[in-house]
Amino acid sequence: MKLTMTRISQGEDEVIIRYHRMNGQIEAIAGMVQGTGARLSALGDDGQILLLLPEDILYLESVDGATWAYLAGKVCRVRAGLGEAAACLEERGFLRCSKSMAINIYRISRLKSEPGNRILATMENGEQVMISRKYARSLRQRLKGGMRDDEE
Repeated sequence: MKLTMTRISQGEDEVIIRYHRMNGQIEAIAGMVQGTGARLSALGDDGQILLLLPEDILYLESVDGATWAYLAGKVCRVRAGLGEAAACLEERGFLRCSKSMAINIYRISRLKSEPGNRILATMENGEQVMISRKYARSLRQRLKGGMRDDEE
């Protein structure tokens, strides 16, 4: 996907989206621009409800039946289950990488192939996440810009 940005000195900010075929990525970009993108409900340290932007989340992990969102500087308990949260955020770059984890592919800094058809992902904060062989093919397809199995 090509990105062109132009700074203007006056007038209203404007975003123009040109596409051949509407897909989830284009819909997600439009949603972000319009401010209607999905947010994830979580509990803060003080018990207040937080609405997390998907872009801020590095990965989601399920531990002992609770789902946690890992951000650059903190960890929050998510109110939804891992499967529900990952499905809700799939079009915003989230991908299941194991039975108990989903990662934000836009927050990966490095990938390394591992034995057994697994992939080691290093996140922007330096944490390493192993992508199991069951989900490695999906990641490779997403990174290549290809279709998922259910879109063919």
